[in-house]
Amino acid sequence: MKISFLDDEPEIFPMQYGGKARTIIALAKYFAKLKNVERVNILSRTIKDKRDKFKWQGINFIRLNGYGIIRKIVTEANDADILNVHTSSFTFPYLEGNKAVVINHLHDVIFATADIGSHLDKAIGGKWDAIIAPSAFAATVLKNATSWSNLNERIITIPRAIDSDMFRRVSPKIAYAKIKEFNNALEIKPGSYPIIFFPHRVNADKGEVFLPKLCSLLSKKYPELLVLATFDGVDNLKIPNLINLQWVPTEYMKYFYAISDLTISLSLLPESFSQVCLESLACGTPVSCFKFGNLADLSKKFPAIRSCEPDADDIFSNVVKILKNKKEIQKDLLISRNIIKKENNLKRIAQIYLSYYGNLLQKKGKQKYEFAWEAKKRGVRYFITPLIADYGAVVYLYENKKLQKFRLNRSEQKILKSCREAKTLPEIKSKAGIRLSSLKKMLDKLVDLKIIIQG
Repeated sequence: MKISFLDDEPEIFPMQYGGKARTIIALAKYFAKLKNVERVNILSRTIKDKRDKFKWQGINFIRLNGYGIIRKIVTEANDADILNVHTSSFTFPYLEGNKAVVINHLHDVIFATADIGSHLDKAIGGKWDAIIAPSAFAATVLKNATSWSNLNERIITIPRAIDSDMFRRVSPKIAYAKIKEFNNALEIKPGSYPIIFFPHRVNADKGEVFLPKLCSLLSKKYPELLVLATFDGVDNLKIPNLINLQWVPTEYMKYFYAISDLTISLSLLPESFSQVCLESLACGTPVSCFKFGNLADLSKKFPAIRSCEPDADDIFSNVVKILKNKKEIQKDLLISRNIIKKENNLKRIAQIYLSYYGNLLQKKGKQKYEFAWEAKKRGVRYFITPLIADYGAVVYLYENKKLQKFRLNRSEQKILKSCREAKTLPEIKSKAGIRLSSLKKMLDKLVDLKIIIQG
């Protein structure tokens, strides 16, 4: 089997910048070791190397640039058996009659605007043999947004793998030695407590806006507080207790998790997976997060991921509670790490991929595409926006850099619960048990507030 990956941003080599890049590299390295895999290629615009072609750890890297990109993609689609497409800014060309099974990988569920890239619109716009979503949340958003077509027949959920070689428990002594190797000038004061890790980009809606007040609250209770952040290319936002590490190479991430007492993942985005959370748990460090996107599901599944509301005071309370209950957290970490070892280990996830690849190759050329104008009329459907964090009686909506808080009555909560998946008015009435006249009024209100989408 010939397996290829197409990537467009932000950087895949030599540094893996973000969860998407780490996912691609981990799978590619695993596939390259298998006897039944003839070769593995990665084509990318973000290979930071002077060479156009080279081999690293069994993977063939092909650098893309300029107008020659299209020709290279077409060539790859007619040479490979599997072409995995991981594009955000770049639009994959519309191909017909190609040899490869072409698979779109959904890494976020944001619609593109003038200043932000996206995967959702790329997934909707292409002619794909399959679409792989990393979570049930991401798959549901895509299905809700395309309820007018039969696209959902080609959507499968495969969670991201956690590479145990890259993300595992390390003793603090070894971790500090490796951190010195990474940056000899980095001074971490002995006795710093707590050490909090914020492994996210700045100015990317990852919750850095909460750090100044949070650090102010924490430093009063914990005078030796230290926050480690990965703000690539910027200053530390003038936070006294914060050290900006810049971006950390993948192979050194586990050492920063290892010395940290807590990882905070304060994303305000509809996270499709949030790999940082599982990486932290695998390294033995608990997580505090909000309930946006898949983070809500992860906080239910993994007891060492504790959720709070997007408010500095509530984050502070959550952090203190985690730090105070060390024995309980250690038990939760053991349970959480066992789940990761069982369900998210690289070998298991890679084998799921290979099995799915095999099925797709057998079906290649047999799929039938039902276009929008041929689709059966299903009527107007309603579904919750992916941009909310649902806390029951309270819902937060983050849109256009603005965070809003809404209080919901019990009937409105029932409607949201009914609209996790796209439903018609009669279907909502049946599930929520609300009179039609009242239901219409409440739906209109929730649509106006942008909590419910009418589509």
